[in-house]
Amino acid sequence: TGEKPFTCNECGKFFSCTSWLNVHLRSHTGEKPFTCSECGKFFSCMSRLKVHFRGHTGEKPSACTECEKCFSSISQRNIHIRSHTGDKSYTCTVCGKIFTRISQFNVHVRSHTGEKPFKCTECGKSFICNSQLNLHLRFHTGEKLTTCSECGKCFTHTSHLNVHFRVHTGEKPFTCTECGKCLTRQYQLTEHSYLHKGEKPYTCTECGKCFTRRYHLTEHSYLHTGEKPFTCTECGKGFTRRSHLKAHSHTH
Repeated sequence: TGEKPFTCNECGKFFSCTSWLNVHLRSHTGEKPFTCSECGKFFSCMSRLKVHFRGHTGEKPSACTECEKCFSSISQRNIHIRSHTGDKSYTCTVCGKIFTRISQFNVHVRSHTGEKPFKCTECGKSFICNSQLNLHLRFHTGEKLTTCSECGKCFTHTSHLNVHFRVHTGEKPFTCTECGKCLTRQYQLTEHSYLHKGEKPYTCTECGKCFTRRYHLTEHSYLHTGEKPFTCTECGKGFTRRSHLKAHSHTH
């Protein structure tokens, strides 16, 4: 019938049965009760464990009808089929970016809305996707997998180390085609391009004010929540903006 009477209290998503709702809730809690007997990796549902286990057995039961390439899951095959059809079905109405996967599209949309449905149970910090939450959790556990050979700084993810290393090399691989300015990160180039286009894609859901940069929206949101996350280590005074904290620090 298409009816979805079961609702997630965390993010408002609807489901047709309680079992799917229960699996979805684990994306908020981080619970992963199913363990791979080969490598010890954890999963939130049995179906994902089964697909993962095929990576150990080499089983690929889903074949592409165009080129006969085989995949371990139907979803992987369906994504691959789009390489033949040229179909890129999910387009962001805010910035026009196109995605082949609904999961990537949903995460991207949250970068505009500011929605962060994945919350850390340790400190309350929220994230736009579960992978970011999992990386953040390493800060609480103390797990740091990669170390900078130049300064010894530790990182929870190799990609973070690679970006950090540009501080030492001076590398700025992302160049603006309008003015030639070079930047160290892709998102910096994307947000910089909005200055040329006059676009302000980050909108406050409380008052409708728009911003060209995501962190400007984040700092603005503190005016509505009353949160003051930037604290002076000398006197304990809190501020809604990092720049205000820096200005205040000069008084000490």
